[in-house]
Amino acid sequence: MARPNKQVERRGDIMDAAIALIERHDLATLKLSDVAAELGLTTNAVRYYFKDVSDLLSELALRSDVRFYDERLRLGATTEDLPTRLALTIAAGLPTGPEDAEWRAIWRAVLAAGFELDQRSDVQGIYHRQVDLYADLLAAGEQAGAFRLTGSARDIAMSLMAMEDYFGYRIVARDPALSRSTALRLMRQYAEVAAGVALPETV
Repeated sequence: MARPNKQVERRGDIMDAAIALIERHDLATLKLSDVAAELGLTTNAVRYYFKDVSDLLSELALRSDVRFYDERLRLGATTEDLPTRLALTIAAGLPTGPEDAEWRAIWRAVLAAGFELDQRSDVQGIYHRQVDLYADLLAAGEQAGAFRLTGSARDIAMSLMAMEDYFGYRIVARDPALSRSTALRLMRQYAEVAAGVALPETV
């Protein structure tokens, strides 16, 4: 049996290979054997980590927690200035651009879970954890006197997440009328009104 750190590394390699395949081919055609071939492994070697494609896609969807929750918490901890922290949180939630393969693959995997989130608490939780991240930051800012919220922290957080998700989709879908910079500007404008504070520009 592989050592724990090697297991984590191999699971990451498998998900990276799945992302590459999803970019090149339709998600509906993804097979464990294709992922194995991408890595030069046997299908059984991949099946040791993921019993089937559904299992792999679920894990890929949950990779969202690393990029959009864990990484944003880490980024926020780099500054004590709450307006800056809010601006960084917004910027880190959007795709880097149309070619952001990880963002595209994660959300394809989320959508593959279907439209019955009451049956998929794992996928359902992805959104709510990120809403909580925004809500906690907004509430802390209001308590500290840095923000003057025009509504409840959670309502504003849900609106920011809705913008983030839909704008993100339009960016990776290559909508020529919605670039990352446009999405950032629109989200920052809303946040400034909702939080009653000017936000620093981010990239």
